[in-house]
Formats: sequence, C-alpha cells, structure tokens
Amino acid sequence: AMALFLKQNLDLIIASYGIDAAKGRQITARLYPNPTLSVSTLSAYTQGCNIEKCGAVAPSLTQLFEVAGRRGYRMEAAALDTMSIEAKFEDAVRQLGFTLKETYFRVQRQRGHLAVDQEVQSVLIKLLQGFTGEGKRGDSDLDRVRLGLLAVNADSEVLRDMQRIEEVSGDLRMMLQIPPDVELELETNLAYRAAEPNFSKLLEYALANRPDIRSKRLTRDKRKTELQLAKAIRIPNVTTNLGYSVQGPQGPDNQQQWGLSLSVPLPVFNRNQGGLVEAEVAVNSIDAEIEKAEIQIQNEVAVAYRKFLHGRKLVEAMNGAITQVSTLFGVAQQAFARKEIGIVDLENTRRSYADTEENHLEAIFGHQQNWLRLEWAAGRDITL
Repeated sequence: AMALFLKQNLDLIIASYGIDAAKGRQITARLYPNPTLSVSTLSAYTQGCNIEKCGAVAPSLTQLFEVAGRRGYRMEAAALDTMSIEAKFEDAVRQLGFTLKETYFRVQRQRGHLAVDQEVQSVLIKLLQGFTGEGKRGDSDLDRVRLGLLAVNADSEVLRDMQRIEEVSGDLRMMLQIPPDVELELETNLAYRAAEPNFSKLLEYALANRPDIRSKRLTRDKRKTELQLAKAIRIPNVTTNLGYSVQGPQGPDNQQQWGLSLSVPLPVFNRNQGGLVEAEVAVNSIDAEIEKAEIQIQNEVAVAYRKFLHGRKLVEAMNGAITQVSTLFGVAQQAFARKEIGIVDLENTRRSYADTEENHLEAIFGHQQNWLRLEWAAGRDITL
C-alpha cells in the first residue's frame, strides 16, 4: 500500500513538481548575463556628402561582468533551495504516510469489530435454532422472542459494521487513487507488537534528521547566502563595451577605429541598504522558526512516547481479561442450552463478552496508533 501511495498520490505528485521547478532555478542561477549587440550609423548630407562618402557604421558589443562572487552566491542559494524543497517533500511523505497507515489500520479495526459481532450473531442464531427445536416449557415463547430480538440486534450491529468499513475503505481508496470496484486485500493485521523504543535516541534523531527541521535549517543556510549576496550587491558591477567603426572615404573621422570602454555605477546613493536589512531580518526570522520547531519536536516526541507507554500497559491489562471473558461466554452458552440460566443472564454475559472484545480491539488500535504517532514524531521506525 505504501509503494502504491508514493507512486499515485496526487499531493505527492504535486509536491514533486516543486523539486523540478527548483532544479530549473538552479540552471538559471548558473547562467551568465547575455551580451548586447548594437549597431549605430551616422552620415552627413551637406557639401556633397552622402552616406557612401561621409557615412559610418559602428557595431559594438556590451557585456556585464558581475563582481564580488554574486553568481556563486546565487548558485549556492539555488542549490540550498532545492535541498530544502526536497526535505519538504520528504516531510510530506512523512505526514501523508502517517495518515495512510492510520487509515489502513482504521479499516482493520472496523473489520475486527465486524468479526466480533459476526461471532456473537452466529452464537445467537445457533442458540435460537436449538431453542426453536425444543418442546414447549415455561416461559418458552417469551424467551424465544427475547432471543430472536437479540439476534436481530446482532444483525443490525453487523450491518452497521459493514457500513463503517465501506466508509473508511473509501478514504483509503481515495488516498491510494484506486477505483471503488477494486477489492482491498490488507495483509497486515491489527495485532499487538511489543517494542521498547529508546526515548533519548528517538529525540536525538528527530532533532537532527526530521525532514521539517532539516528543511528549515537548509532555508537558514540559503538566507545566510542571500545575506552575503546582499552585501556583494553593494559593490558595483563592471560593464565593458567593445566597438569598431567602418567609415566612408571622406570621414567623418579616421578609418577603421576600435573603441573600448568600461563603465561602473558609482555607489553614491543606493548601496542596497534596504536589501541588506531585509536579508538580515530574514535570517533572524528563520532562526526563530528553527527554535520554535525544535521545541515543538521535543514536545511531540515526548507526548507520543508517553502515550505509547500508556497504550502498551492498557493492551497488556486487557490481554488477561480476553481469555476470562471468552471462557465465561462459552460456559454461559452451555448453561443456557442446559436450561441452567435464563435469557437475562445470557444477554448480560454476551454484552460483557462483546464489550470486552471490542475494548480490547480498541486498545490494540490505540497502541498501533500511538506507535505510528511516535514514528511520525521521531521521523523514523521506532524498532531501529
């Protein structure tokens, strides 16, 4: 399911386009400014002059040369931007992957509820059939009606479970981008798995490697590079102009002249003061965002770890009750068949069995959900 999700999920496909766009910006950052070709003409038309005798044609080539490492800073900033967007894509996989896995196990949880209710339904139908085949006894008609009502209620629970399964299965199909007529075959069952995650290692890994914090740190490096670029912009670029003039036999000047000029804007008024302030503020802003993200990660890992421990204790406590309630329900069925208990005692036992089984299922699902939440918070598999 995860491989299919990574291949077909439209949100991830859209996010991947951002990486391609960033690589395009890297290509642009490596390019040099284009040269400018210009051609000028002049001529006199008095005293017998015309364009052939007194005219001139002067082509020239102008090229801007960037100084102070501006091109290098742009290339470095573009590369860091690409790595930051790639980390954001990894974070999108982390976020959506958690949602996918949780939805997957929601389907398995509802299937577990269906299995419990189908088991109860089967038991009640079997008891009702045996009860119907017996001869009349005291209160037999009333007990048969009560047992039939219990069976009807069990049928309704089964149908409601099927509706819930269809609902969560639809969510899973939407995430996997598969049509509704495709049957979902889920191979990983909802079961309790024992694990002893190391909180210190998980927190250390999350602070160093979680994609969202890596993206912010790469953005900080990019903005520091942009700050260096803003400082370099204070140094003016150099523009060169190379020209050649071809003239008529009578001038207006000497034949075949070459010209070379250099021009530099004087940084008298504009020394990129505003751009420098803006770049410094951007660096301070991302530093604050990183500090906030680190505090958020610490709290997310800590809360997820404590919930994981509490959920594990709950499952372990429920495991012992499952065997007892299953035995009790089996004994109650046999006792009812031997007419040792009445329909009220049977219903109380059935309700206790169903509630305990479903609470156990919810405890296992909660443990699995806490497991996934801890992996989400740490940004890695907790069993590693």
